[in-house]
Amino acid sequence: MWEMILAGRYMMIPIGIASLVGMAALIERIYVLRQGRIIVPEIAEAVMTLSASRDLSVAYAICERKPGPFANLVKVGLDHADNDWTVIRDVLEEAGRQEATRLTWRLGVLETVAAVSPLLGLLGTVIGMIRVFATISAAGLGNPETLSSGISEAMVTTAAGLIIGIPALVAYNWLNGRADRIIFDLEFYSSRVLDTLRRRQIEKKAPGHGIPESAAGR
Repeated sequence: MWEMILAGRYMMIPIGIASLVGMAALIERIYVLRQGRIIVPEIAEAVMTLSASRDLSVAYAICERKPGPFANLVKVGLDHADNDWTVIRDVLEEAGRQEATRLTWRLGVLETVAAVSPLLGLLGTVIGMIRVFATISAAGLGNPETLSSGISEAMVTTAAGLIIGIPALVAYNWLNGRADRIIFDLEFYSSRVLDTLRRRQIEKKAPGHGIPESAAGR
């Protein structure tokens, strides 16, 4: 293995750096994009039962104990519970965009590694073939050892670039799909928060404050 790396010569350095950057991004995103870490069951339960509770502070306290993207989103809605529902909708949408960006922004690193690594390998191939033709031009075909060195450099860098680029692309697509599923869940619970707060406002405006909307309309 070490002999193959040495055969790739200088182009193995940027390819190796790309592999380390991609590995670091992969590990970090796997840790961050854990479903149970973001969609906290306690907060999800609080959101689903929010309409049955008259005290929003309970749900807010749960969010304070379980900080994260989900908690941030719910707290934004609760902070604006007394505003018009259109204001709540707008702040939830803005908070949702910010959290979605935080969930996906480092995935671009993996995508870049997946795209750049094969190109670096191709560049190494071109450089190796240039060395081969330069050797042929200078000394003819009488030095097979030098020729094989250039050909090895060309082949090894191509293989190294593909070995790094293919798993990086697979990892990017996998993590991007996971991020999309989490964002979908956040949107679902955000809509539940908005719907609950809107209904509470309608109930407050209904005749006989505190009477459920269905009873007030009778």
